[in-house]
Amino acid sequence: MTLPHNLPAFTRQQFAQAGGRRLSRNSPLKPQVWEVEMQGMRWIVKDVAALSPGWRPLARYLLRRERRALRRLAGVVRVPQWAGDLDKNAFLCSFLPGTPLTKEQFQENPRAFADALTHIGQAIHQRGVFHLDLRQRQNIFVDADGLPQVVDFGASLILGPLSGFFFRRLFSWVDDQASLKYLSRWAPDEMTLEEAKSFLRGQRWRRLWFVSSHHDDGEHAAAKRQAEK
Repeated sequence: MTLPHNLPAFTRQQFAQAGGRRLSRNSPLKPQVWEVEMQGMRWIVKDVAALSPGWRPLARYLLRRERRALRRLAGVVRVPQWAGDLDKNAFLCSFLPGTPLTKEQFQENPRAFADALTHIGQAIHQRGVFHLDLRQRQNIFVDADGLPQVVDFGASLILGPLSGFFFRRLFSWVDDQASLKYLSRWAPDEMTLEEAKSFLRGQRWRRLWFVSSHHDDGEHAAAKRQAEK
């Protein structure tokens, strides 16, 4: 989506008057996410104003980090486009129509979908941004053409020249593993030998990752069968 030039300055009063539809759950630690219509267009608003005063400073920091990532991605297709701030507690980005990824949607054209997701990852990596949460299906929306769009950069990282020199390959690999996960889970016969081997290597490392639990829904066995063909 290409945003018009010279966007108007949106205010919290406009946001309150617009009403809108809340998309996020009621979490005391995460921003509220709203779909609203203002100035004749639909927007996503991320807002931390309702969080507790003790948590809000950290939430603002995380919001600023996500804002910075989106501004880096200006002009990159199939990701939200940053559109401005309401105040220090909230920002707007473009609304991407679609629905969270499902097995049925992926299986309509698995190779094309996986390749398109990989290409989006490559485009954001070229800007020094790494999503790092593409294994969560709710962060991948499917548009009317059956192709992916990537949303929610709340967990993303931005690498500079020095940090990129050391960590670019690692974080690129983390994002790339998402496409292999969906292939191995829902369309393993579409995997190449190298993709199957790469995914199995990733699985070995992921079992050591203590931050989030590892759930295997049969993708390891499916990738192993492909690797042994």
